[in-house]
Amino acid sequence: MYKSNFIYTSEIISFLKKGNIISDDETPSDMISRMVSNIFSVETKFKTSENEIDYLEKDFGHFIDNHFCVLSTPILTNAGRYRNRPLSACTVPEIDLNDNNEELESVINVFHEMGMGTGFSFDSLDNPIEKIISLNEIALRGAKSGRENRPVGNMGILSVYHPKIEDFIKLKITADRQNIKWKFNLSVDIDENFITSINNKSTYKLMNGKLKDANEIFDLIVESAHKCGDPGLVYLDRLNRDNPVPAVGKYISTAPCAEVGLSPGEACQFGYINIARFLKDDNNYDFEALQRLTHLLVRVLDNALELSLPNYPYLKTVEVMTAKRKIGIGICGVADLLIKKRLPYDSMQAREYISDILCFINFHSKKASYYLGKTRGSFGAMNLIIGNEHLETPSFIERKYGSFSSKIISKSDWNSLAAKIREEKCLRNATTIALPPTGRSGLVINASTGVEPLFSLVDYYGNINKSLRQDLIAEGVWNNETIQNIKESGSIQNIDEISENIKRIYKTALEIEPIDHLKMVERLQNFVDESISKTINLPEDISIEDTKEIYLKSYKLNLKGITIYRKNSRRKQPRKLSNNSK
Repeated sequence: MYKSNFIYTSEIISFLKKGNIISDDETPSDMISRMVSNIFSVETKFKTSENEIDYLEKDFGHFIDNHFCVLSTPILTNAGRYRNRPLSACTVPEIDLNDNNEELESVINVFHEMGMGTGFSFDSLDNPIEKIISLNEIALRGAKSGRENRPVGNMGILSVYHPKIEDFIKLKITADRQNIKWKFNLSVDIDENFITSINNKSTYKLMNGKLKDANEIFDLIVESAHKCGDPGLVYLDRLNRDNPVPAVGKYISTAPCAEVGLSPGEACQFGYINIARFLKDDNNYDFEALQRLTHLLVRVLDNALELSLPNYPYLKTVEVMTAKRKIGIGICGVADLLIKKRLPYDSMQAREYISDILCFINFHSKKASYYLGKTRGSFGAMNLIIGNEHLETPSFIERKYGSFSSKIISKSDWNSLAAKIREEKCLRNATTIALPPTGRSGLVINASTGVEPLFSLVDYYGNINKSLRQDLIAEGVWNNETIQNIKESGSIQNIDEISENIKRIYKTALEIEPIDHLKMVERLQNFVDESISKTINLPEDISIEDTKEIYLKSYKLNLKGITIYRKNSRRKQPRKLSNNSK
């Protein structure tokens, strides 16, 4: 069994125990040891030699022990600890929402108790509002039962064409429901036709044939989101456009934070690369080590899926995951890296720098999946000609990735790899890249979450950012008054003694213009298989009209969805809303 030397503090121990990620008699090192050993135990199935397994364990153990990467909390919690639990983070249960609530509750509880969040489409229901409230009550009961090791989230999606769309939009701001404790994120699915109706100031037709004013409906969406953050928008037509194997199923919903599209029965498993850890002392980036970890993480997540397959509670999930073998490598530490590189988050240089790294990870994840497919076989649906974009659509990978500029991976690199995949019908995983929020996992390795800027200069544990402390010491302004000011506000923008250059590097999420949040998502979207979990932070005094422009801008920038948060529009700030994070 692998023996971990994971670097941790008493604060991390407390966090892991509070979240039931480790048991009372475990240390973080014990958690890593059991997880690594469990993940590589599947290697014997593929006739990997004992010496190679030992090498793989030590190599991956080194990366995770030294905070170069972390896996999603279901893997941290379940791997090597429970024999009968999958290691997946979320799913769309294959259920009929018209069933009675007792039957639905038994199914949903199974997934939630295994640590999997759930996504739902309510398009098929005549009365989706009643059902959402019922499912929310089910989720609340489950959370109070003591049987769920980790807080799990839910996503509810309704088409803008549904006859009950107005009630859905107003669900969280209706007077008698404002005090409900919600375990659901809500999103409205819109498409190009609806956007065209907005621009033309015209009506559009609901599923029942009735006409609605598009701008009235869109204004209602914006007003509600301005008040409480929901609903967000999701563009399922765009997600389905990039669905590599539509024959296996159409995406009908998403993970709770909208980073992946999911067809009925589909699940997902994630691992995250802390990209800040690869910046060397000489300010050069260690792409060689990043390549090694990327190849290794593809193998790790494929192993995690292999371990999950016999433990999924329903056959449909086994069938879909065998057919697609979808995995998701994400990133964290973006804000940490940009600070180290002295690049303001809201600069073009920052967006280019992070996207180059993500392009590199994406390319090598596909390359690793290609080579893994040569030894283990491709995902089940790879042999399909119709409904498999890799074979049916000429230049699927080249069009999707090779057409975007990157300083590290060239168009010819993509063309060469895509040709091999297509000609040999060889790819182990239908998708390899997704960008979840990493809220809870990031805390395990003390990395900034996902692709977000810092929400505050004081971390989850109450400590002032280490890099900032060093910079303020160098500037000679590290004193009790400054420390107190930062701890009270989480910001340095109101401290006159600090230089403007330092202030720009350490802008927090609410101090960055909304358009610059969107531009980061736009840039990174080019190198992601699915979607991106990213909050567009808005100032408290932003107008509804300006909020509307941000929503419209997200569509113009070809994003796949948008979630906003206006300061103080909820009782809890987002940095504390980690229940749905991976």
